[in-house]
Amino acid sequence: MSENNQFKKKKALIIDDDLPSIMLLAEELNRRDDIELCATAETLLEGEQLIFQHKPDVVFLDMKFPEGNGLAWYEEAELPDNTRVVFHTCYQRYIHDALSLKVFDFLLKPFEASELDVVLKRLKSLPSENARTQIQSLETPNFHSGSSRGSRLISITSVTNSKVIVNPSEIVYFRYISERKIWECVFYSLKRIILKKQTTAETILGYGPDFVRTHKHFIVNVRYIGIINGNDCILLPPLDNISEIKISKTYRRELMDRFYDI
Repeated sequence: MSENNQFKKKKALIIDDDLPSIMLLAEELNRRDDIELCATAETLLEGEQLIFQHKPDVVFLDMKFPEGNGLAWYEEAELPDNTRVVFHTCYQRYIHDALSLKVFDFLLKPFEASELDVVLKRLKSLPSENARTQIQSLETPNFHSGSSRGSRLISITSVTNSKVIVNPSEIVYFRYISERKIWECVFYSLKRIILKKQTTAETILGYGPDFVRTHKHFIVNVRYIGIINGNDCILLPPLDNISEIKISKTYRRELMDRFYDI
């Protein structure tokens, strides 16, 4: 990415049928020097027209409209290649559905200024490419291609002392089984391997820079994290039905920094 592209102002557009919500978000966007609010719309039809007129880098899209559902509209919309969509809504229950459609991010109403900052930081760090490839399909083994992280093979040792050679990108998370005082490795295929008893958390964190501790019982590959929701760590589809991964206060700050630094 050239220096000019990296520091170029991003263009934003808001589509929301609630005028006070538009005004609040517009006010926050206008406070920032690195983004320009180019237009607002109160209907999906008007919003779609404005998207192709302005070709914004990000669209803040509400979920519910009198004429339809924002999620259904997004699923069918043919957006410009550079346009990413952030759902700006109070409907938290749609997070999983939106992630499955590779939406860029969520900004839940009412939001804090710091939460908007996180979204804009992610937006600023991304190259101009098709929005729906930003959260790449995990069905491909190169889901974080273009990054050198996790490219080297590692050797993990099972409880039976068998050596397993793997790419760290195949590992989703590690779980500590407290009653046995032993770590378990969970792969993308959902295959599980019990590690030898001498394996420590420090050993696991040394497997690669993408592994981050979320809880005393969990170490997660940050590349598989879709949403950090309170004390829950929600993985990207199709792994978003895994609900056992928790986040503790001890590790939350580092996790947030690592997650939003991707």
